[in-house]
Amino acid sequence: MKKTLAASAAVLTAVGASLLTAPPAAADECVGGSSSGRCVKVLSTSVQTEVVESTVLANDSGISGSFTCGFSQTITRSVEQSASAEMSVSAQVAAVGASASVGVSESVSQSASSASSVAGTVTLAPGESVTCQRTYGSVRSVLQEYTYSGTGTSNGPQYVVVVPSSLGVRIV
Repeated sequence: MKKTLAASAAVLTAVGASLLTAPPAAADECVGGSSSGRCVKVLSTSVQTEVVESTVLANDSGISGSFTCGFSQTITRSVEQSASAEMSVSAQVAAVGASASVGVSESVSQSASSASSVAGTVTLAPGESVTCQRTYGSVRSVLQEYTYSGTGTSNGPQYVVVVPSSLGVRIV
């Protein structure tokens, strides 16, 4: 009896999905009305951090000294996508943000002076060295576009989008 009930629930779920007439799940971003439109769904996400600029501080003298990290350029990173998509960039960013555990935005920027002040000053003993790194955090997602209407859903293209998360500084 339990197997029959489980199978019936699965059939009802499948039937209900084919009669979809409203925008799908809240995590998906959709444009359109209550009976038809276009959506983007996040299939997978991964958080990445890369070094975009670095400088080495080394104490080659015979006494301890203070060294300040200094960066030379303003850095701006924006959304990158592997294929043109019919959904707006803001809808893609919203969909990725809803599925990722970190905040995302259409672009992030950090001036050279703000990066230098964030990195700060370190005291190095004779012979010591450190590396100051500017880092770029992003969320790489695979997206699926689809349309919905009173007759069901229809898949569109899949593509990869890299959405900025943060620019930071670390000393290693």
